[in-house]
Amino acid sequence: MFERYADNTTIGMLWPDDPDFFATVHPHWHNFPVPDPMYNYLIGMLITIICCTAMAGNLLVIGLFSFAKQLRTPANVLIINLAISDFSFSLIVGFPLKTISAFNQRWAWACELYGFFGGVFGFASLATNMFIALDRYFVISQPIEAFSRMTYSRVIFMLVIIWIWALLWSMPPLLGIGRYIAEGFHTSCTFDYISTDLENMLFNAGMYIFGFSVPVLIIIFCYYQIVKTVRRNEIELMKMAQKLNAENPISMKSTDKKADIEAAKTSVILVLLFLLAWAPYAIVCLMTLLGKMENLTPFGAELPVMFAKSSAVYNPFVYAIRHPKFRKELEKRLPFLLCCCPPKEKVRVLFAFYAYPDLNSDVW
Repeated sequence: MFERYADNTTIGMLWPDDPDFFATVHPHWHNFPVPDPMYNYLIGMLITIICCTAMAGNLLVIGLFSFAKQLRTPANVLIINLAISDFSFSLIVGFPLKTISAFNQRWAWACELYGFFGGVFGFASLATNMFIALDRYFVISQPIEAFSRMTYSRVIFMLVIIWIWALLWSMPPLLGIGRYIAEGFHTSCTFDYISTDLENMLFNAGMYIFGFSVPVLIIIFCYYQIVKTVRRNEIELMKMAQKLNAENPISMKSTDKKADIEAAKTSVILVLLFLLAWAPYAIVCLMTLLGKMENLTPFGAELPVMFAKSSAVYNPFVYAIRHPKFRKELEKRLPFLLCCCPPKEKVRVLFAFYAYPDLNSDVW
């Protein structure tokens, strides 16, 4: 079933007669043995499942947020943009191009264009996540000011920044600053994070620090502050209930605690899933920047690629399924999708108050 090579066959022996493809393979990989074809078939099937799930989930988000009137708000335009970026990421960078290349056991398309679009949609998703985190932070910590700030003109300005930012980091390799090369099992392409010439190192360092690390730190800061704010609000509500001699303060405490847990859980999930998807890839890039390339194997480069491509699956469920009004629309239009997730009305209402206070207003 699988076309196997001799045990002593290395990557550098396979395609020297194909100069276009061979030019995309960094010399670092030439002496590594060719991966067992079974792994490529497994990667091909796995990426098909991941990307088809991501495309379906993000298409659902785009559809509901675009056509449901109560979901068409300036803040939710960011969620639509995230879904568009993730959908495009899965369609272009995942299935079918990555799948076909995996079954073919080599990259079979235009490496530079693939790497460029992967960079654009990857950075666009990261920047959109950052702006969503900032929006959540301002809405929760300064809700009155947030209402007055978030307008369609401002969110369009944010979108312009997001896509310019994505192009800013993805265009240089097409202009001779850095380049796009085959990676992992050589069935996909990405930024050249291996070459050690000064120009490439400076570009990679700038991209790693400003393109990746700074947005991640902003996201972590925002959600950390959200958890702190939710906890502080719970304490204030309990003090108010005690002063007013509420009939059942213990029950209120129990319900508020659930809201606290739900809001905190969402914030932690957002950060952890994002880091789960992109941290392995970032670690590989950091290793090469620090000169630890001798520890980088094809397997060590391919696995982070798969984790990174799975990032498009998480966002629809975390940002949308836990979104109170989105879930309401989903229950109304496609209830069978929620058959295994019965609603928890009280918890969801309180969570909406804490984590999505703008959704409880008719201002938009």
